[in-house]
Amino acid sequence: MAAHLNFKEREAFSRRLRSSLANAGIDPNRPTQLLRAFCAMQTGSSVAISTVSKWLSGEALPANGNMEVVARICNVSPDWLRSGQEAPSYET
Repeated sequence: MAAHLNFKEREAFSRRLRSSLANAGIDPNRPTQLLRAFCAMQTGSSVAISTVSKWLSGEALPANGNMEVVARICNVSPDWLRSGQEAPSYET
């Protein structure tokens, strides 16, 4: 996913992630805290600490399923975390 995003978009994702983590009480400068929260929420699945570090630095974005977990940890929507915008709601 991160391959098609430019540097500014990845950097903006990193800022949103770091800010959201801080608001959720997780130190964004300690990747192990996010890794522990991720593993606790996503039982039976794990990611490498290097992957979490890449998320925090904006080098990579979580895959869709992992983005959902990270967003739950941060108490934000996956769409906002990914793009900075909420998904449109379609009312019928």
